[in-house]
Amino acid sequence: MRKTTLLVCGAALAALTLTACSSGTSTTSTGGTSAAAENKPGKAAGFDSLKALSDAVAEKSDGAKSAHVVFTGEAAGEKIKGEGDFNFAGEKTAMQMTMATGEGEISMRFVDNIIYIKTPQEIQPGKPWLKLDLNDKDNPLAKMMGSSLSSMKNTDPSQTLKQLADSGQIKSVKDEEIDGKPVKHYSIIVDTAKLKDAQLGMDEAGIKALEKSGVKEMPVDVWINEENLPVRFVIDIPTAAGAGAGKVQADYSNWGKGVEVKAPDAAEVAELPGS
Repeated sequence: MRKTTLLVCGAALAALTLTACSSGTSTTSTGGTSAAAENKPGKAAGFDSLKALSDAVAEKSDGAKSAHVVFTGEAAGEKIKGEGDFNFAGEKTAMQMTMATGEGEISMRFVDNIIYIKTPQEIQPGKPWLKLDLNDKDNPLAKMMGSSLSSMKNTDPSQTLKQLADSGQIKSVKDEEIDGKPVKHYSIIVDTAKLKDAQLGMDEAGIKALEKSGVKEMPVDVWINEENLPVRFVIDIPTAAGAGAGKVQADYSNWGKGVEVKAPDAAEVAELPGS
């Protein structure tokens, strides 16, 4: 697998750590449209603190555990789009997704702390899947992709909101609609100086790069439905953050529907070069 493909995968995973989208002003998505609702007295109150919002989302998503995600955007200089199913379960987090990139379609599975990647070109005949074992701390490719892969356990949006509670604050709340259903749109400003390692899919080097470039704030937007479950996330990580920076939109649906992820047949799996 070429290094560029690895970087695209890593960047996509980094973005999916927050499962975000293009910019704070975007109101379109692959799965539907978002439109601002009429301002009415008493509406758009919502939560006035990020901690209160994250606590409410955590309470609901802890019961749901799984969701379907559709995402589009750009990462590591590559345009990406895809969809997948996630089972948010901490150390037992699992996912399966497909991405359309400039190099063709890439399929990914994450199960038992192992990443399986299926690319357009086989490294070994008859073995379309490549294996990257995150349990192997000495794996040079795992190190190269850094926290983008290890952050797979943090793809649960409630955990991301919880992590950002100390580094961000709610700027505004608006009543909008996505696919004809009412949602509250929270615009959040993140103080980059307060970010910690592995937050927003960035490692310590990426965070320091932001500080060095003078980036002090980043916009993060989240749309929450009436059940306090995330419907959409938005983030725009500046390019100063490195290869994992980029823009990605992710829309959630099918909360609580069971997700079963299985590793590919061992006979179809090749070890990544250098692993």
